[in-house]
Amino acid sequence: MPNKGNKTEETQPSKDNLRWSDDMDEALLNALVEEALKGNRHDGSWTTEAYANVVKTLSTIIDPHIMKNHIKNRMKTLKHHFTEAYDLFHHLSGFAWNPVSRKFEAKEEVWQDFIKVSYTFLLLIPMMK
Repeated sequence: MPNKGNKTEETQPSKDNLRWSDDMDEALLNALVEEALKGNRHDGSWTTEAYANVVKTLSTIIDPHIMKNHIKNRMKTLKHHFTEAYDLFHHLSGFAWNPVSRKFEAKEEVWQDFIKVSYTFLLLIPMMK
């Protein structure tokens, strides 16, 4: 019978959980770009072949136990993060997405104004509760 008081087992991530680092994200995105260039994305969806190739690539780079489910879940997370950032910056004057650097860019004074307004807003949030 398993020992239910064993803290080591409880704190260890299961095989289904995978913690992604920036390097892992970069490897995933690079593998997806390769698959897109091969034509393995149709009508906004990845082909079965694309997923198989990405799993194979990431298995050698990241973890031999990586599965399609890990990739699909991470893609959902990355899409959510990108959407939040895009919504935040898209309608602000002076900000633009740079597809080469894969960052939002603006002149220094635009960033400084944004930081001032955002910081002031964050200070007001506790007062609104």
